[in-house]
Amino acid sequence: MRRNKVCLVGYGSTEYSRTSEDSQLQHYATAIRAALNQTGLRKKDIHGLSITTQASPDTAPHVAEQLGFELDWVLNADYGGAGGVGAVRRAADAIECGHLDVALLVGGNSFDRSVAHQRPLEYQRGNFVDVYGYGGPNSLMALVQRLHMENFATTLEQIGKIAVAQRFNALNNPQALFRVPMTMQDYLNSRMISDPIRLFDCVMPCSGAECLVLAAEEKAKQITDKLVYLVTDAEKVHYQVADMQPVKTTFGMKLVGEKIFSEVRREDIDLFEIYDDYPIAVMIQIEDFGYCKKGEGGKFVDAHDLTYKGDFPVNTGGGELSVGQAGLAGGFLHVVEALRQLRGEADGHQVPKAQRALVTGIGWLNYGRNLGTTAALVLERRK
Repeated sequence: MRRNKVCLVGYGSTEYSRTSEDSQLQHYATAIRAALNQTGLRKKDIHGLSITTQASPDTAPHVAEQLGFELDWVLNADYGGAGGVGAVRRAADAIECGHLDVALLVGGNSFDRSVAHQRPLEYQRGNFVDVYGYGGPNSLMALVQRLHMENFATTLEQIGKIAVAQRFNALNNPQALFRVPMTMQDYLNSRMISDPIRLFDCVMPCSGAECLVLAAEEKAKQITDKLVYLVTDAEKVHYQVADMQPVKTTFGMKLVGEKIFSEVRREDIDLFEIYDDYPIAVMIQIEDFGYCKKGEGGKFVDAHDLTYKGDFPVNTGGGELSVGQAGLAGGFLHVVEALRQLRGEADGHQVPKAQRALVTGIGWLNYGRNLGTTAALVLERRK
């Protein structure tokens, strides 16, 4: 979908920590306060609020009440890791329809270690996959990675290059939980979690929050001179859901990419903020977007420098693999990093002359099916 009248005018981020005594609502409040301070906006200037959360009662109306917002529009953006991109899309729709001028979009989490030990039954999987030895998302993505390796001769070194490059990108990102250099040998020697998924293929669950501020173009010009436009966006939900044998190594991002690149050219993208719950997911999305043929993601990674200094910069702040995954704030992390880059505010890991960014989100990893949600957007800095 082509857009020209909606801008991302600011953002706010909290510090990330492995655990936290602060509530999820407190993390939201901290990120929102940072976004309001950056933009100079006050509560009365905000007309809409979107919340992406895994925990009740933190719905959008509840958060609005607790934080003292009187609004014209609210949204619970429940799309898993695609929540950040999905929230931007829907807020942009509301702005273009004239329902509001300014919206806050927030996602976050207060991580409790006990959550990591919940039985699969509590995720409504017990009757269907628990009996087959289901071990959580790591086991499901392990099946996808193994299939990609066997079908296309993809190597661990090729997959590991993504994780190593993102760790390099994170070294100068103060928000990142992991700021210690990682070598390929470190990656290969990390302990096995669910063969072939290793420890450094996995994100670190953590606490934190991210907030975005969207505004109609005319309002945006009053807020900032760093105008970053939403140029185009697309989404696919439950790709191949009716197919008894869906293609596991192609995501719905293939169709999303076709829509995105009907509006912009692949060669015009300067940086890529690709949802990275696992390195193999990044590789598959690169393939699905047509930067190489299906199955040639490994060769593509071999041929390119994925660091923020390179010719194909991916997850320039370190991504979730090195920053951490603060629940469903993970889907916002990539949008915020893209905005930071396009505003020229990514100190220590800035992509030179960055003008356009591709941002993706994926969510709801399913057994025997494709991803539940896939979404992407393109942002552009204009003077």
